[in-house]
Parts: sequence; structure tokens; C-alpha cells
Amino acid sequence: MPPDEWIDLLGAPERRPDPVDWDAVKARAGTALPSDYVHLAEAYPPLIVGGYVRILHPTARAGFMNWMATAPKMLRALRRQPGLRAHPESPGLLPWGMTVNGDHCLWFTKGEPDEWTVLITDMREKWSYNGNFSSFVRRFLTAEIRCPIFPDDVPGGSKPFQEP
Repeated sequence: MPPDEWIDLLGAPERRPDPVDWDAVKARAGTALPSDYVHLAEAYPPLIVGGYVRILHPTARAGFMNWMATAPKMLRALRRQPGLRAHPESPGLLPWGMTVNGDHCLWFTKGEPDEWTVLITDMREKWSYNGNFSSFVRRFLTAEIRCPIFPDDVPGGSKPFQEP
């Protein structure tokens, strides 16, 4: 999703995000990331959408790069889940967000980054969305889809909350 489509969906950002060193992100993650995520991170600072889903941002203190630095514990937990493999195993799971309740929002890294699909897990249950990151965010916010792991009142509110 290009930046102007993100703005149509989320509204104009209240502030510009810090610049992202995408080469460093790629080196840390071991892969390029989906272009729709890149466009979002270049247009918005860290966000919580639908009052529930925190989208990790490469420049945030608690964002993507920090998650990658502290991921081993979660990756071990993922590996204990039947049928789940963690990146860099291929195909594996790579994080893009977390919910306010601690559910993990992940990409299933099969194929090229723009082909990756979404998986949500609370480490007991898992739910898959057979679509890309931006499609999931759009359909989640418009209530066209519902993740059964999320509470019934999610999403709540239409304006994204931009974290400090």
C-alpha cells in the first residue's frame, strides 16, 4: 500500500517518523521487509491501530530493532508451538506487531516479502490471514475480518494512536 493509501486509511500522521536505516534493518532481520510495511514506517511514527494492535517501528525504543535484539526468548517459545517455525528458518515467522494484550502479530515468511501472509498467536492458539500486511490492517480496521484471538470489542475507535 503506497503512503497516500495509508493516509486515506489512517488519516494524516500527527508527526513525521524518524528516518529509518533500511540497510541496517535488513541486516538485523536477515531479510528485506514487505514494501507496504516500509511505506507505513516511512509515513508514520509508532502506531496502535484499532485501539489494540501496536505496529512495531524500526526507530521506536520498543520497536522492531529492539524486538529483534530481545527475540530469542519468544523465538524459543514459537519453536515449541506445533507447526510454528521462527525466522530465519524458511518459511518462518517474523514479528511486525504485538497487541496490547501481548498477542504476537507475525509475518509467515514464505516467498518474497510482498507475498508474506499474517499469523496471529497468543502462544496457545494461532490464526492465519491469507493476505498481506496492509490488507490485514485495512480489513481489521474496517471490521471486514475478525481475528478470533482478539476480544470481541476490537477494533475500538477509528483513529490510530501515535505513541510518543
